[in-house]
Amino acid sequence: MSSKIYFSSSAKRKPLAYYLIKAASTTALKIAPKFAFNQTRKLLLTPVKNRKRTTLSAQFTQQKLSTEHGDLHLTSIGEGPAVVFTHGWSGSSRQFLPLMEKVAASGFKAMAFDHYGHGESDGKFANLPLFIKGLKSVMASIEQPKAIVSHSMGTIAALNVSKDVPHFLIAPTFGFYDSFEERILNTGIHQHLFSGVLKSVEEEHDMRFGEILPELHVADHAHPIHIIHDQKDRFAKFELANQQASQHSHINLKAVNKLGHGRIINSEETWQFMKQSLFA
Repeated sequence: MSSKIYFSSSAKRKPLAYYLIKAASTTALKIAPKFAFNQTRKLLLTPVKNRKRTTLSAQFTQQKLSTEHGDLHLTSIGEGPAVVFTHGWSGSSRQFLPLMEKVAASGFKAMAFDHYGHGESDGKFANLPLFIKGLKSVMASIEQPKAIVSHSMGTIAALNVSKDVPHFLIAPTFGFYDSFEERILNTGIHQHLFSGVLKSVEEEHDMRFGEILPELHVADHAHPIHIIHDQKDRFAKFELANQQASQHSHINLKAVNKLGHGRIINSEETWQFMKQSLFA
Protein backbone atom coordinates (compact mmCIF):
# COMPACT_ATOMS: atom_id res chain seq x y z
CA MET A 1 0.00 0.00 0.00
CA SER A 2 2.77 2.46 0.88
CA SER A 3 4.19 2.28 -2.64
CA LYS A 4 0.91 3.61 -4.00
CA ILE A 5 1.40 6.62 -1.73
CA TYR A 6 5.11 7.15 -2.37
CA PHE A 7 4.68 6.81 -6.13
CA SER A 8 1.32 8.42 -6.61
CA SER A 9 0.82 11.55 -8.65
CA SER A 10 -1.43 14.25 -7.24
CA ALA A 11 -4.71 14.78 -9.03
CA LYS A 12 -6.61 18.06 -9.20
CA ARG A 13 -9.92 16.39 -8.43
CA LYS A 14 -9.89 14.21 -5.30
CA PRO A 15 -11.49 10.76 -5.69
CA LEU A 16 -14.21 9.36 -3.44
CA ALA A 17 -11.58 7.29 -1.60
CA TYR A 18 -10.00 10.51 -0.32
CA TYR A 19 -13.17 11.53 1.51
CA LEU A 20 -13.73 8.02 2.87
CA ILE A 21 -10.16 7.78 4.21
CA LYS A 22 -10.35 11.29 5.62
CA ALA A 23 -13.55 10.51 7.48
CA ALA A 24 -12.20 7.17 8.74
CA SER A 25 -8.85 8.56 9.92
CA THR A 26 -10.47 11.54 11.62
CA THR A 27 -12.96 9.32 13.42
CA ALA A 28 -10.31 6.77 14.43
CA LEU A 29 -8.08 9.55 15.74
CA LYS A 30 -10.89 10.73 18.03
CA ILE A 31 -12.13 7.40 19.40
CA ALA A 32 -9.01 5.18 19.16
CA PRO A 33 -5.94 7.37 18.71
CA LYS A 34 -3.38 4.65 19.52
CA PHE A 35 -4.95 2.26 17.00
CA ALA A 36 -5.09 5.01 14.37
CA PHE A 37 -1.42 5.87 14.95
CA ASN A 38 -0.27 2.24 14.75
CA GLN A 39 -2.23 1.61 11.56
CA THR A 40 -0.89 4.79 9.94
CA ARG A 41 2.68 3.90 10.94
CA LYS A 42 2.27 0.44 9.46
CA LEU A 43 0.79 1.90 6.28
CA LEU A 44 3.55 4.46 5.75
CA LEU A 45 6.56 2.40 6.79
CA THR A 46 5.89 -0.93 5.09
CA PRO A 47 7.53 -1.16 1.66
CA VAL A 48 6.08 -3.50 -0.92
CA LYS A 49 8.46 -6.34 -1.73
CA ASN A 50 8.73 -7.44 -5.33
CA ARG A 51 7.97 -11.16 -5.38
CA LYS A 52 9.34 -11.59 -8.89
CA ARG A 53 12.60 -13.52 -8.72
CA THR A 54 15.48 -12.63 -10.99
CA THR A 55 17.97 -15.40 -11.66
CA LEU A 56 21.53 -14.37 -10.95
CA SER A 57 24.34 -15.51 -13.22
CA ALA A 58 27.25 -17.44 -11.73
CA GLN A 59 29.36 -14.28 -11.83
CA PHE A 60 27.38 -12.72 -8.98
CA THR A 61 28.14 -13.48 -5.35
CA GLN A 62 25.79 -13.00 -2.41
CA GLN A 63 26.47 -12.51 1.28
CA LYS A 64 24.94 -11.22 4.52
CA LEU A 65 26.26 -8.25 6.44
CA SER A 66 25.38 -8.33 10.15
CA THR A 67 24.36 -4.95 11.62
CA GLU A 68 22.63 -3.68 14.75
CA HIS A 69 19.33 -3.50 12.88
CA GLY A 70 19.56 -6.97 11.32
CA ASP A 71 21.27 -8.58 8.35
CA LEU A 72 21.64 -6.76 5.05
CA HIS A 73 21.70 -8.79 1.85
CA LEU A 74 24.59 -7.89 -0.47
CA THR A 75 25.08 -8.80 -4.12
CA SER A 76 28.34 -8.15 -5.95
CA ILE A 77 30.14 -8.84 -9.20
CA GLY A 78 33.62 -8.12 -10.52
CA GLU A 79 36.99 -7.24 -9.01
CA GLY A 80 38.67 -3.91 -8.35
CA PRO A 81 37.68 -0.65 -6.61
CA ALA A 82 34.11 -0.86 -5.31
CA VAL A 83 31.16 0.94 -6.85
CA VAL A 84 28.29 0.86 -4.34
CA PHE A 85 24.66 0.82 -5.55
CA THR A 86 21.77 1.88 -3.31
CA HIS A 87 18.12 1.57 -4.38
CA GLY A 88 14.98 3.53 -3.56
CA TRP A 89 11.69 2.85 -1.76
CA SER A 90 10.17 -0.57 -2.51
CA GLY A 91 13.14 -1.34 -4.77
CA SER A 92 15.94 -3.85 -4.39
CA SER A 93 19.53 -4.53 -5.37
CA ARG A 94 18.30 -6.58 -8.32
CA GLN A 95 17.11 -3.45 -10.10
CA PHE A 96 20.75 -2.70 -10.86
CA LEU A 97 21.91 -6.09 -12.20
CA PRO A 98 22.36 -5.15 -15.90
CA LEU A 99 24.14 -1.92 -14.95
CA MET A 100 26.31 -3.77 -12.43
CA GLU A 101 27.46 -6.21 -15.10
CA LYS A 102 28.64 -3.34 -17.26
CA VAL A 103 30.46 -1.71 -14.35
CA ALA A 104 32.19 -5.01 -13.50
CA ALA A 105 33.25 -5.48 -17.13
CA SER A 106 34.94 -2.08 -16.90
CA GLY A 107 37.28 -3.24 -14.13
CA PHE A 108 35.37 -2.52 -10.93
CA LYS A 109 33.57 -4.43 -8.20
CA ALA A 110 29.89 -3.54 -8.38
CA MET A 111 28.20 -4.00 -5.00
CA ALA A 112 24.49 -3.52 -4.31
CA PHE A 113 22.42 -4.27 -1.22
CA ASP A 114 18.81 -4.50 -0.12
CA HIS A 115 17.80 -1.89 2.45
CA TYR A 116 16.14 -2.96 5.70
CA GLY A 117 12.64 -4.20 5.01
CA HIS A 118 13.43 -4.63 1.31
CA GLY A 119 14.41 -7.57 -0.86
CA GLU A 120 16.21 -10.28 1.12
CA SER A 121 17.40 -8.10 4.00
CA ASP A 122 15.98 -8.31 7.51
CA GLY A 123 13.19 -6.12 8.79
CA LYS A 124 9.53 -5.54 8.07
CA PHE A 125 9.48 -1.76 8.22
CA ALA A 126 11.65 0.89 6.58
CA ASN A 127 12.17 4.64 6.68
CA LEU A 128 14.67 7.25 5.54
CA PRO A 129 16.86 7.11 8.69
CA LEU A 130 17.13 3.34 8.23
CA PHE A 131 18.17 3.93 4.61
CA ILE A 132 20.98 6.13 5.89
CA LYS A 133 22.02 3.68 8.61
CA GLY A 134 21.99 0.75 6.18
CA LEU A 135 24.25 2.51 3.70
CA LYS A 136 26.58 3.58 6.51
CA SER A 137 26.96 -0.04 7.56
CA VAL A 138 27.81 -1.12 4.02
CA MET A 139 30.29 1.72 3.56
CA ALA A 140 32.01 0.83 6.84
CA SER A 141 32.52 -2.75 5.63
CA ILE A 142 34.59 -1.82 2.55
CA GLU A 143 37.57 0.28 1.59
CA GLN A 144 37.12 3.71 0.01
CA PRO A 145 34.83 3.11 -3.00
CA LYS A 146 35.29 4.46 -6.49
CA ALA A 147 31.77 5.92 -6.45
CA ILE A 148 28.25 5.59 -5.08
CA VAL A 149 25.39 5.04 -7.52
CA SER A 150 21.92 5.73 -6.12
CA HIS A 151 18.33 5.83 -7.32
CA SER A 152 15.26 7.74 -6.12
CA MET A 153 15.02 7.82 -2.31
CA GLY A 154 18.39 6.08 -2.14
CA THR A 155 19.97 9.31 -3.38
CA ILE A 156 19.04 11.01 -0.10
CA ALA A 157 20.88 8.36 1.90
CA ALA A 158 23.86 8.55 -0.44
CA LEU A 159 24.23 12.32 -0.15
CA ASN A 160 23.97 12.12 3.64
CA VAL A 161 26.41 9.27 4.15
CA SER A 162 29.49 10.12 2.13
CA LYS A 163 30.80 13.48 0.99
CA ASP A 164 34.29 12.39 -0.08
CA VAL A 165 33.51 10.14 -3.07
CA PRO A 166 31.96 10.87 -6.48
CA HIS A 167 28.20 10.40 -6.66
CA PHE A 168 26.03 9.27 -9.55
CA LEU A 169 22.37 10.07 -8.86
CA ILE A 170 19.61 8.50 -10.93
CA ALA A 171 16.27 10.33 -10.65
CA PRO A 172 17.08 12.01 -7.30
CA THR A 173 14.23 13.04 -5.02
CA PHE A 174 14.95 16.66 -4.14
CA GLY A 175 12.06 18.30 -2.33
CA PHE A 176 11.32 14.92 -0.76
CA TYR A 177 9.64 16.01 2.46
CA ASP A 178 7.19 18.45 0.87
CA SER A 179 6.35 16.01 -1.91
CA PHE A 180 5.90 13.14 0.54
CA GLU A 181 3.66 15.19 2.82
CA GLU A 182 1.55 16.30 -0.12
CA ARG A 183 1.04 12.72 -1.30
CA ILE A 184 0.15 11.50 2.18
CA LEU A 185 -2.38 14.24 2.85
CA ASN A 186 -3.88 13.79 -0.62
CA THR A 187 -4.90 10.28 0.39
CA GLY A 188 -7.08 11.70 3.16
CA ILE A 189 -4.87 10.66 6.10
CA HIS A 190 -5.14 13.16 8.94
CA GLN A 191 -2.28 15.66 9.29
CA HIS A 192 -1.88 14.82 12.98
CA LEU A 193 -1.34 11.13 12.21
CA PHE A 194 1.21 11.91 9.52
CA SER A 195 3.14 14.26 11.82
CA GLY A 196 2.98 11.76 14.67
CA VAL A 197 4.50 8.97 12.59
CA LEU A 198 7.36 11.19 11.39
CA LYS A 199 8.05 12.36 14.95
CA SER A 200 8.17 8.76 16.19
CA VAL A 201 10.70 7.86 13.47
CA GLU A 202 12.85 10.86 14.36
CA GLU A 203 12.86 9.92 18.05
CA GLU A 204 13.51 6.24 17.37
CA HIS A 205 16.60 6.93 15.26
CA ASP A 206 17.70 10.25 16.80
CA MET A 207 17.66 11.81 13.35
CA ARG A 208 15.63 14.87 12.28
CA PHE A 209 14.11 14.95 8.81
CA GLY A 210 14.86 18.65 8.55
CA GLU A 211 18.57 17.89 8.87
CA ILE A 212 18.85 15.08 6.31
CA LEU A 213 17.21 16.68 3.29
CA PRO A 214 19.54 16.30 0.27
CA GLU A 215 19.48 20.01 -0.55
CA LEU A 216 21.33 20.66 2.70
CA HIS A 217 24.23 18.39 1.81
CA VAL A 218 25.13 18.87 -1.85
CA ALA A 219 27.26 21.95 -1.21
CA ASP A 220 29.54 20.04 1.18
CA HIS A 221 30.63 17.40 -1.33
CA ALA A 222 34.26 17.49 -2.36
CA HIS A 223 33.77 15.53 -5.59
CA PRO A 224 31.45 16.04 -8.57
CA ILE A 225 27.83 14.96 -8.29
CA HIS A 226 26.55 13.53 -11.57
CA ILE A 227 22.79 13.43 -12.11
CA ILE A 228 20.74 11.78 -14.85
CA HIS A 229 17.05 12.61 -14.77
CA ASP A 230 14.06 12.26 -17.06
CA GLN A 231 12.49 15.64 -17.70
CA LYS A 232 8.99 14.14 -17.42
CA ASP A 233 9.63 11.98 -14.34
CA ARG A 234 6.26 11.77 -12.55
CA PHE A 235 7.66 10.84 -9.13
CA ALA A 236 10.85 12.92 -8.78
CA LYS A 237 10.63 16.42 -10.19
CA PHE A 238 13.28 17.22 -12.79
CA GLU A 239 12.87 20.93 -12.11
CA LEU A 240 14.26 20.50 -8.58
CA ALA A 241 17.34 18.65 -9.84
CA ASN A 242 17.84 21.33 -12.47
CA GLN A 243 17.56 23.98 -9.77
CA GLN A 244 20.33 22.32 -7.76
CA ALA A 245 22.54 22.06 -10.84
CA SER A 246 22.12 25.78 -11.51
CA GLN A 247 23.15 26.60 -7.94
CA HIS A 248 26.20 24.35 -7.64
CA SER A 249 29.02 24.20 -10.19
CA HIS A 250 30.11 20.70 -9.08
CA ILE A 251 26.75 19.20 -10.15
CA ASN A 252 26.76 17.73 -13.65
CA LEU A 253 23.18 17.19 -14.87
CA LYS A 254 22.14 15.17 -17.92
CA ALA A 255 18.51 15.54 -18.97
CA VAL A 256 16.84 12.67 -20.83
CA ASN A 257 13.35 11.94 -22.15
CA LYS A 258 10.91 9.01 -22.23
CA LEU A 259 12.81 6.88 -19.70
CA GLY A 260 10.55 7.46 -16.70
CA HIS A 261 11.51 6.88 -13.09
CA GLY A 262 12.46 3.21 -13.28
CA ARG A 263 13.47 2.35 -16.85
CA ILE A 264 16.16 5.00 -16.66
CA ILE A 265 18.29 2.84 -14.32
CA ASN A 266 19.48 0.35 -16.91
CA SER A 267 19.09 2.51 -19.99
CA GLU A 268 21.90 2.95 -22.50
CA GLU A 269 21.79 6.69 -21.82
CA THR A 270 22.56 6.07 -18.15
CA TRP A 271 25.45 3.72 -18.92
CA GLN A 272 27.02 6.06 -21.46
CA PHE A 273 26.76 9.00 -19.06
CA MET A 274 28.24 6.92 -16.27
CA LYS A 275 31.19 5.89 -18.42
CA GLN A 276 31.89 9.49 -19.41
CA SER A 277 31.49 10.98 -15.95
CA LEU A 278 32.86 8.30 -13.60
CA PHE A 279 35.11 5.98 -15.59
CA ALA A 280 36.67 8.23 -18.24
